[in-house]
Amino acid sequence: MNIVILGGGSFGTALGNQISYNANNKVVLLLKDKEVEKEVNKHNTNSKYYPNRNLSKLLSASTNYSVLKDADVLFIAVSTAVIPEIIERIKPVLNPSTLIVNMAKGIFEEGQTIVSFLQEKLDHDNVITLKGASFSAEMIKSSPTLFTIGFKRKTQLNIIEEVIEGSYIYLDHTIDVFGVELLSALKNIYAILLGNIDAKFNAANTRFLFLTRAFSEMRTILKAMGGKEETLFLSCGIGDMSLSSLNDLSRNRTLGLLIGKGFYNESLQENTIVLEGVKTLKLINAVISEDLKKKLPLFKELTRFLIDKEGDSLKLNFNDIFKKNYKTVLTYGTFDLLHYGHMEILRKSRELGDRLIVGLSTDDFNLKKGKVCEINYKKRKQLLESLPFVDLVIPEKNWDQKVEDVLNHQADIFVMGDDWEDKFDFLNEHCEVLYLPRTKGISTTALKKAIKF
Repeated sequence: MNIVILGGGSFGTALGNQISYNANNKVVLLLKDKEVEKEVNKHNTNSKYYPNRNLSKLLSASTNYSVLKDADVLFIAVSTAVIPEIIERIKPVLNPSTLIVNMAKGIFEEGQTIVSFLQEKLDHDNVITLKGASFSAEMIKSSPTLFTIGFKRKTQLNIIEEVIEGSYIYLDHTIDVFGVELLSALKNIYAILLGNIDAKFNAANTRFLFLTRAFSEMRTILKAMGGKEETLFLSCGIGDMSLSSLNDLSRNRTLGLLIGKGFYNESLQENTIVLEGVKTLKLINAVISEDLKKKLPLFKELTRFLIDKEGDSLKLNFNDIFKKNYKTVLTYGTFDLLHYGHMEILRKSRELGDRLIVGLSTDDFNLKKGKVCEINYKKRKQLLESLPFVDLVIPEKNWDQKVEDVLNHQADIFVMGDDWEDKFDFLNEHCEVLYLPRTKGISTTALKKAIKF
């Protein structure tokens, strides 16, 4: 199999060296430095990153992008910052059948992942992601290493399994490509925080107190942005976060240690790790809601310090961080022909609290309202219960049960669409009442007309 690894740094070299031990692979490091190209090809070394270490004789190097024409697999192993500028070099010579594997960590504007960016800019849909708990310094020594592969088609998984055969690289897997990409960016900013904590406290109890909270916040962000919760428990999530937060080989943890020791100055603010962390914070901060941010005290503090540049240290108030204001949200509806508009209002409702209860109109109640549903109550209930942001579905049998439901379920917030504006203000004496904007351009009535029920 013809394999090209874009990037001849420490990680690209370690990866190339590892998969070169599979004799069925022809592995080429695609570099920009002709001197490194000569060294790899003539001496089987890359002394800039691995002095006194011989590389596999089956690993070669090139500075010519034409090697991409015959590539079965292209691994992207460069920093996120340089990806946009290399796209134009790749596109003219990229084989349409090449499987592109993104290993760079980061996100672009409006939360766009690198995988999505590559698909769009290269007009190439055969792109997957490979991330995990891995230090190149250990991978070069053939330490067993676990990666998470995020893919869409089984053939993509089969190809990577074939590539790593005989190496010390192992896989867990998911079809949640977005989640893998997001977690690989998130873990870097929280690793900075954990380094800071160890510098300030140097206490195991406190370290794992904050690690637990960091995982909780990553889970909250992951779910809110559309990733799958179970992805957090793979190598790209809990593995990579633990590695980056707790090991001194981690650059992000080291940066946190320096900040915690009081070495955060102008030169450190221009550090590439700081800049990448600030960029990730800004991008995520721009796409998540203000209500969600209220659940993320660590994220908010990192934003205050790294983006707003307020003060010369991270300030962590334990009482604020672990103050739990548990909130139950209650909403009602018919939810016939469950569509995107329904999903959006339910998702936004769930973000307001910790538990979402949905009062679902029964078939008998709908008839009293003059509504005829295409899907019966039992099936509508099953559909709602399958959604990750719905915690409980209760029957709505009449107009007058809402006060009783609010009291019985101890609801803190009552939510309806803004087409019901002011209609339920009488509940204000029992809970907070909110009216959320409906999703424009979609409605159950319009759908029924379009499909001619």
